[in-house]
Amino acid sequence: MTASRRRRPGLAALIASAGLVVGSPALAPTVLPTTVGIADAAPDSGRSAAPAPARIALDGTSNARTFSNYTTADGRAVSGAVIRSADLQNLTARGVRTLRQRDVATIIDLRTDVERMLKPNRAVPGATTVVADVMALAPLAGSADFPGMYRTFVDNPGARRAYGTMLASVLRTVESGHGVLIHCSAGRDRTGWASAVILRAVGVDMSVIEADFTAGRTGVDVRWLRGAFAHARTLYGSFDRYLTEGLGFSADQRQRLRTALTAQDGPVTRG
Repeated sequence: MTASRRRRPGLAALIASAGLVVGSPALAPTVLPTTVGIADAAPDSGRSAAPAPARIALDGTSNARTFSNYTTADGRAVSGAVIRSADLQNLTARGVRTLRQRDVATIIDLRTDVERMLKPNRAVPGATTVVADVMALAPLAGSADFPGMYRTFVDNPGARRAYGTMLASVLRTVESGHGVLIHCSAGRDRTGWASAVILRAVGVDMSVIEADFTAGRTGVDVRWLRGAFAHARTLYGSFDRYLTEGLGFSADQRQRLRTALTAQDGPVTRG
């Protein structure tokens, strides 16, 4: 949706949705030669329908689910240690108990300073909050240019720093045997890209990633996600190089994340 005339939005407009802050790509890295690898393949063909996401009852928030119904391309089951959801401002006592029962030790908040100030999360005892403000350095615009916003997730320096922080925090938490929750406002756009990056980093097929992205009838368009992956390939040459050069997440860290989040045989116990 594009407005014919752009203007700076008021505060209420900024807080109205998760995809409120958009901007044209700024300070993008130098374009590198294209060397597309297996991790950058188009949506996989010849496979059965993608499984439904593993939803969890997290009282007081919405769109809560894990990756525990998914497997990697080579058959490794993905752990349910990572939860994605909307914000936790209305989390109930029951919701807090659920997160404690699931041993959530880290909550990664992808929202802006304004969002966190106006809609603060309910505290979860035993969990540390990591602020990874995806839109901190993104210029504001007056309309929801969602394809442009997803490109901003990839090329904006603040977004790259935030997603690099997210990955490092997920790795640190799951390697220590604990659970982690990632959220923005609605658990849709910023969290959607975070989830796609994690799943692709551990080797999940694009068909499954796209099904996870569009689950829940939240109004997203799979073309936004495809555009973001294509933008990463254009800027870096491959998804691997986007991780290492764009997000500062090394090949060793990626392998450790895969080891921590997947199991060779059968489903993992944390659902």
